[in-house]
Amino acid sequence: MKMKVATFEINDYLGHAFNCDCGKQHTTRLEHVRVCDHVKEDILKYLQEHAYHTVYMIEDENTCRIYGEELEAYLNANGIASDRVILEADVVPNEASVFRILVNMKRQYDYILGVGSGTLNDLCKFISYKLSLNYGIAATAPSMDGFASVGAALITDNLKTTYDCHVPTAIFGDLDVLANAPLDMIKAGLGDIVGKYNCLVDWKIAHMINGEYYCQTIVDMVYKSIKEVVAHADGVMTRDKAAVKAITEALIETGMAMGFVGNSRPASGSEHHVSHYWEMKFLFAHHAPVFHGTKVGLATPGVIAMWKKLARDGIDFAACRKRVKAFDKAAWEAMVLDRFEAAAPGVLALEEKAGKNDIEAALKRIDIMEEKWPDIQAVIEQELPQPEEVTAILKSVEAPYRPMQVGIDEAMTRDGVILAKEVRVRYGLLQLLWDLGLLEDYSTAFVAYYRNN
Repeated sequence: MKMKVATFEINDYLGHAFNCDCGKQHTTRLEHVRVCDHVKEDILKYLQEHAYHTVYMIEDENTCRIYGEELEAYLNANGIASDRVILEADVVPNEASVFRILVNMKRQYDYILGVGSGTLNDLCKFISYKLSLNYGIAATAPSMDGFASVGAALITDNLKTTYDCHVPTAIFGDLDVLANAPLDMIKAGLGDIVGKYNCLVDWKIAHMINGEYYCQTIVDMVYKSIKEVVAHADGVMTRDKAAVKAITEALIETGMAMGFVGNSRPASGSEHHVSHYWEMKFLFAHHAPVFHGTKVGLATPGVIAMWKKLARDGIDFAACRKRVKAFDKAAWEAMVLDRFEAAAPGVLALEEKAGKNDIEAALKRIDIMEEKWPDIQAVIEQELPQPEEVTAILKSVEAPYRPMQVGIDEAMTRDGVILAKEVRVRYGLLQLLWDLGLLEDYSTAFVAYYRNN
């Protein structure tokens, strides 16, 4: 069976094995998606049909009040036994949270059901995977794209790390609950989706330079999701249910896209890496957290602006080779120790293992870049919107569009470009700029974009 991206609705992707032109067979263990009014009836039916009689519910103080209490009472009244753990409202997805969830388990469970969004979904995903249990998520806000992805983003040893786990078997979204989520969370979901503009280009250029696996069908699937969300952006401020449903389903579909290819390439690129760096610095400074999608949306126009500058200015490849040969590893290590603080040992260990900054490997990539430069320029020019277009979308929903609006000063903004690539082994714009010896220069352009727009 082939994917028919142009006509598929979200449930058309479930329960099939798709033989793709990319050479892979795409499947997902996700069985059921329902985004509608009165979804608790659907949750009950799903649990009953799959003989999940005893459920462990994972919530936080807010999601318990918003939906968890009501849902648990309804399930209990209809024969589903349950226990629950209620985490603090600003729960951090770290070792302590994992331990708290585990020690509150009182018996054997058939199923884990999360009530919440990003952090709670990641914790449910990780715990259920480790315990070999299936899990589902009752989404309370359309704020991020991790619902259907295989990865769980946790903070372990002070470093944000994505663990390969499994996807939920079911995702539920009650439109009344989702539409009444904090408006900033709905805007964050939109921000996470507009970030896909960049990550798809990161992926394609990694394919061109490194021969990395690439699937055009999955790319088309994600582009369709972006278009749906942008088309409904004018409904965000009024909490229009059609807009909320479009954002929620786009977030689920992009998570499914990650599952289809087995990694986060279709939904996460340099814009996410910058966001992760900012998040880590906020954590160290005990700064109030900013939603993941908000930071992704913020980073996206600046990253696109750097791509456009690269295509516009061209490259002196001979000068780039000289710069990369002059790489000062000791100075780089000193900068990592200073900026990454408690996470520095993990960053240094990652580089030791992965060799992202190996000079000989960078020189080989430069050779390929030079050979394929006209084609790379064409991708940048044809497949990315202008950065100002993305900024305009953010402004239209009154979302933050400058880092300073969420407490990120110019030094931290710049460091996001210079250092974010060190927390992931993934080729994209940031590693490409490092290869060319242009990362510092382009970090200045990144800051300037926000100063001027």
